[in-house]
Amino acid sequence: MKLSPDNPQADLIRSAIKRVAVGPDRGRDISRAEARQIGANILRGETDPLQAAVFLIALRMKRESLEEYIGLFDALQEAITPVAANVERLYCLADPFDGFLRTNTVTPFIAPLLAACGMPALMHGVESVGPKYGVTAQQVYRMAGIDTCISQQAAVSAIDRAGWCYIDQSQYAPELYALRELRDRVVKRTAITTLERLLMPLQGQAETHMVLGYVHRAYPEIYATLAQHAGYNSILLFKGVEGGLAPAMNKPQRRYFVQSASLLPIRRCKQVIEQLPMFCHSDAAPKMDGRSELAVRQCLQQGVTTLSGEHGMARNSLCVAAAHILHAHGHANSFPAAVVKVQNSLDNGLAKAHFDILKDRY
Repeated sequence: MKLSPDNPQADLIRSAIKRVAVGPDRGRDISRAEARQIGANILRGETDPLQAAVFLIALRMKRESLEEYIGLFDALQEAITPVAANVERLYCLADPFDGFLRTNTVTPFIAPLLAACGMPALMHGVESVGPKYGVTAQQVYRMAGIDTCISQQAAVSAIDRAGWCYIDQSQYAPELYALRELRDRVVKRTAITTLERLLMPLQGQAETHMVLGYVHRAYPEIYATLAQHAGYNSILLFKGVEGGLAPAMNKPQRRYFVQSASLLPIRRCKQVIEQLPMFCHSDAAPKMDGRSELAVRQCLQQGVTTLSGEHGMARNSLCVAAAHILHAHGHANSFPAAVVKVQNSLDNGLAKAHFDILKDRY
């Protein structure tokens, strides 16, 4: 859409760019209301794509303020309508939408494992997006024969049957999904990359909880604040491998668990360092050949054998990730007890059965 120079929407983003893109350490923050309006205009295609790209890049180079993050998130959130699942509590999981390149991840299999442990789970994401264009849960599920292009209502039905499901951004946030060409041309990460994982495609009847991985130390405060604005009852944050849901097994285990009543300020969060003698070793996550069909197949094969009870590094990683979620939400009295519960769900075939329910069922 071509905008005339005197269009108020064009004036708004031009004004914002002039303030944000001023040079090293001189950029000025814009207000939450301005960020929300600019974000909404971008989503509706009412902003010149070049100006939208300049704005997003300039924000990143300046470093987004919390108010700017909240304003942009307001725009994203206003563009979607969460649908209620038929469960009292729902646990929303979100890996980095741009996937994994360096490690053979097991995170696509956390959702069916949680379902086997009595915790209804939702994984959401996209097939592929920059800047990494790595292996995603969507690609793994699709190769397994699971329909990854279902509506929000179909996702509710999937949770009824299997206790978990995957829903794609193209289904619950089509305006945001339509920006993927713009994001590809921008090349670098923008605020959208940070914010999209916190959207709520489905919600529980009483409570909805978010689980995220992060990399940089500044993100727990940002994510905790935005989780409150999104309406989550809690957010559990892992310092995960490549920013994913699986904690690094060769490093101290760290997590933040923040309940809605104490989401602000973040300093009220308790950082937990678990001692895990049953998993003590110095091995890093297994490497993989990123950006290839072979890499997707490796992730799928590893995940399926792990759900089938095979022991090894992948099992340890999956057990630790799922056990942290169970323990944080009170589904086990201690972390070791949570580990045992997860291991039992793998060994008795229940986790694999929950995964298989969604294969070729739509």
